[in-house]
Amino acid sequence: MRPITSSTVHVLKKSKFRGFCVPIQNGSEVPNLLRQICGLDKNIPKASHPTMYAWKTANSNPDCSPILNKLINLNQGFNDCNEGGAGLRILGMLDRIHLVNILVVVTRWYGGTPLGPARFKCISDAGLDALREAGFMDFKSTVRDKTWIDCLNVDQKR
Repeated sequence: MRPITSSTVHVLKKSKFRGFCVPIQNGSEVPNLLRQICGLDKNIPKASHPTMYAWKTANSNPDCSPILNKLINLNQGFNDCNEGGAGLRILGMLDRIHLVNILVVVTRWYGGTPLGPARFKCISDAGLDALREAGFMDFKSTVRDKTWIDCLNVDQKR
């Protein structure tokens, strides 16, 4: 079982955001992982938007190298969890930072004040923080910008 990594809680105008990430092999793992994430904290299922997420998978290298020069059999998906545009923003973040074989989930607890477009920065920051906590961003900083990183084959921080 691969570890689920979480970010710290980000707060803006009483709204709280928390990110999670976990390496995956294919999209069929997503529903079970979402249930596991919701089970990590009794407050997650009570959140206004408990599971805004995006995932992206591709074939891994036969030699288990974390560097992919080309994506083969690319699959991806996202869900906004009633926060219009959130899942697509997370998916766009994965595209920009060139990570694959990963699921990123962000939870939002609404604080009573509409945040407007600032909520998307909070969503991205929480997701990016989870990726940083897992060590994927540290590894990414050691390779070329346009190189895809296979998160299944990166040694995560423990």
